[in-house]
Amino acid sequence: MRALVKFAPGPGNVAVQEVPAPELSPGKVLIDVHAVAICGTDRSAIAGGHDMKVPRTLGHEVAGTIAAIASDVTAHLAVGDRVTVETDAYRCGNCEYCLKGEYNRCPYRLGIGTTVDGGLADQLVMPAETVHKLPEGLSMAAGSLSEPLAVSVHAVIEQSPPLAGEVVVVIGPGAIGLLCAQVARAVGATVVLVGRSRHADRLELARRLGVDRTVDSETEDVEAVVKSLTDGYGAHSVFECSGAAGILESVPPLLRKGGRIVLVAFFHTPPTVDIDKLINNELELVGSRGKRASSFQTALRLVESGHVDLEPVIGARLPLDEWEKGIDLVSQGVKVVLEVRPD
Repeated sequence: MRALVKFAPGPGNVAVQEVPAPELSPGKVLIDVHAVAICGTDRSAIAGGHDMKVPRTLGHEVAGTIAAIASDVTAHLAVGDRVTVETDAYRCGNCEYCLKGEYNRCPYRLGIGTTVDGGLADQLVMPAETVHKLPEGLSMAAGSLSEPLAVSVHAVIEQSPPLAGEVVVVIGPGAIGLLCAQVARAVGATVVLVGRSRHADRLELARRLGVDRTVDSETEDVEAVVKSLTDGYGAHSVFECSGAAGILESVPPLLRKGGRIVLVAFFHTPPTVDIDKLINNELELVGSRGKRASSFQTALRLVESGHVDLEPVIGARLPLDEWEKGIDLVSQGVKVVLEVRPD
């Protein structure tokens, strides 16, 4: 079968190659891949910035149809079902984290596209318990964004207290920022989405998606906007989705005393923060990494109910062979979906 393979370390060294098709084994489901959204992790791997064993098939944001199911699988799945998948190719099931459903914390976890072969290929085999049916009417391209939506659900719902009636700030209008903003709106928060002048189109998209207020940080005073919405107190929470250098220092002034900073993006350079300000204002600094089975379940319900719209978040759809163009667009902040089997 075809697969997009990182075949050697260092920058580049990626190509669409012929590789052996995966074999169905007990407890597994064979999926015909239709669409895979490109993540920053994929871009980092292609640039040589991700320490992975090679050769490795890339891709972990996957949607497809079930081609075959192992005979011992008892889940409510059928050949032909339209599905998305979690990224856990393996989790031990026995550690303290797994027993509580916190699979993203399992020390033995293996993830597709990084520690095992991923989904940018004609077919993918996954454990049956990681496979979720897509809502009716959702395109495969949009279905591939289920994974980043699950990441957003984990940050906004599972790593946060109830946000109904609160004012929250989301920094960064990329795919994760747009999805975090929609999830926060869905749970009843008033959302301020912050970007820069070059993000004008995405800030406009955010307004169409129902974000309460967008701010161009290069032409507006973000702190003043937030204070005007909170009687001068500041936001309940800030979700940092940009990973931009120097951004973390600007977050504490946006928060009320006792507020929360939730780190969703990874930083290319180590950020700095005024620890005294955290202490004096009793601010919380919270990490949010990945997602869980529960994150996917909630994410798909939000899509099915109409509270989250995935389609507009897609910036470009390209065939698998045009992956290089896709990576270039991703570097410009565009959310790209590679269509292995176009709708």
